[in-house]
Parts: sequence; C-alpha cells; structure tokens
Amino acid sequence: MLWTPQKGRTKVVSNIGIVGTATPGTGVPSNATTLLDGAVTELISAANNNQDSWGISLYITSTGASAAAAEACMDILIGGATDDVLISALICGYGVMGKAWWNYFFPIHIPQGKRIAATHANVRTSVTARVICHLYGGSPPPFRVGRKVTTYGTQVNNARGQAVVPTASGGAASVTQMTASTTEDHFAFLPGFQVETDSTAQALGLNIGIGVGAATEDRIGTWTFTSTASEEFGGPVPNMPAFQDVPAGSRLTMLASNSGTNDSAYGGLIYACS
Repeated sequence: MLWTPQKGRTKVVSNIGIVGTATPGTGVPSNATTLLDGAVTELISAANNNQDSWGISLYITSTGASAAAAEACMDILIGGATDDVLISALICGYGVMGKAWWNYFFPIHIPQGKRIAATHANVRTSVTARVICHLYGGSPPPFRVGRKVTTYGTQVNNARGQAVVPTASGGAASVTQMTASTTEDHFAFLPGFQVETDSTAQALGLNIGIGVGAATEDRIGTWTFTSTASEEFGGPVPNMPAFQDVPAGSRLTMLASNSGTNDSAYGGLIYACS
C-alpha cells in the first residue's frame, strides 16, 4: 500500500500553557447536591478557539477519592450564551490527579469561534474535576471527520452508565446490549466504563470491547481500563477510537472481561461519531 504523507503543521488550541502546575486544565465542579449537574464551566473561549478543528481530546481527573464511591459523568458543550451538547455523559468517575485519568479523542469538526464548556455530575458533592481540552486543526486530518457524537446505553442515573457485568477471573467477555438499533450511520467508536457504587475497589485490569451485529458480534475494538485498591480508575487505553463504517439500525454491544473478582457494580456507555 502506498502511504501519501500529509504536509503541513498540526495546530493545537488548548486550555493549558507551558507553565507547570499541580492543577492543569480547568476546574469543573460537581453540584452541591449529589447526581445533579454542576455549573457550566468554560474550557476554551470563543476568542481563543481561533481555528476550524478536526478533532477534540479530553483528559479528565480529580473526580474520585480514596475509600469513596465516586462514579461521575461529564457533558461537553459547544456554543456560547446558549450551549449545545457536543458529547453527552462522558464517563469519568474515580479519577485521581497523577494516578488515574480519563482519556478520550473524537474525530469531529469543531468550528472556529465556538466556545467549549463542560458540566459534571458526580455521586460526590462539590467535587472539582480537572479537565484538559485540546482542539486539533491546521494540516489535513489523517482520517474521516464527523459532525456529532451519539451516546448509546441506558444510564442508571446522571452519574452512571448502563449496568454491565464483566466476566470475572479472565474469562471470555460477557456481552451487554447497549442499543438494538443505532439511530445514524457511524464511523468511529469509543467506550466509556467505570466501577460504580464501590468504596473498596480492587486492583484490577478490565478489557472492554465494542461489538456490532446480532447473534454473533463483530468485535471492532478492545480497550483497557484499570483500577487500584485505592479507588483509582481510568481509561480507555488507547484513547483512539475504532474506525469502522456501521450503518443505522445496527445493534451495538459492550464486551467486558475482568482480570479478577468483580467489584460491586460497573457501568458503561458507547460513544459513536457520525
């Protein structure tokens, strides 16, 4: 196969600078009432968003605490005075600065001059998550670029995903249907997955896959999520989505296998670009 190199420079707009800090990015608070969305918080202003971008990456931490249940979800917003939801219910619980991060990348178009903001729901109250946001543009993208992200799965509540029970002790992955029929054609997919309701989590490794189709799933990707005995959880690794054309009306499933004994509960969601 002949690879044609793309020329030019990838330009990045972000909410971090070159000065070192123990609190990188932007602080996004949860509500003083459990499970409610916290205040809408600007990550990148309209003025600073000075380019059309073909991708967005999000790194989220500081949502968790030792010996505490800390499931959480974050909405990424775009607009200004009136924000639209760009990405809904990004799973991000149990994050700990320097130890456990959530890492997501989505190949979608971010127009110049639109601000990017976030809001955060957590089972814990008055928690300030740290969020790093990068917008990538400049040189031509090396892949297809979409216009939106659709979230699949039925959430248990505002801070949790759909209930998923992994196969324990390294067994063949369990299968959980996230939707019987996708609403649009999609081309790129990432999972979100977290331990939930547990204040005594274990040190575990979980492999999470996305399946497409009925009866026998076509596994289009696998990602790793890890936890520690100090209630630190993060992923997905890698943060690059699986690129595959999947038509509207397709069944999506989450495949889950755990290295050891399951914790109290887990939840997952699938994010699909179109």
